[in-house]
Amino acid sequence: MNLSAKKRMAADVLNVGKKRVKFDPDSAEDIFDAITRESIRGLASSNVISVKPKKGVSCGRVRKRRIKIKKRGKGAGSKEGAKGARVGKKTVWIRKVRSLRGRIKVKKDRGEISGKVFNEMYRQIKGGQIRSLKHLESIIKQHKE
Repeated sequence: MNLSAKKRMAADVLNVGKKRVKFDPDSAEDIFDAITRESIRGLASSNVISVKPKKGVSCGRVRKRRIKIKKRGKGAGSKEGAKGARVGKKTVWIRKVRSLRGRIKVKKDRGEISGKVFNEMYRQIKGGQIRSLKHLESIIKQHKE
């Protein structure tokens, strides 16, 4: 009993691929007798013809490879271009200024520095006089003495 034509018709009616159409082996005779699309729909609603779930593709191997590629080639010998080519001067400046301003804000909120010292520090940060967080801490220590 060749049911390939029925399988094709069922796939068309159910909007799936031929591989996903599954016939109930006990009802092979009913399927063989079904010659119209309407009769195929009836068999599908009575679960004689069913649709297998989608399989999908596992991304596990690809994910593993992506992680490997991300880790590779980040050492000093692999870096090409000038220092400012990978991270621009402006980006470096913005990061530094934001971290310094954040630090003095926290210190002011905690009461470790006064408003006057805060304003002075703020202006020094803006002018580029304070190089780093460590430098900022040393200047604040001098103000306290």
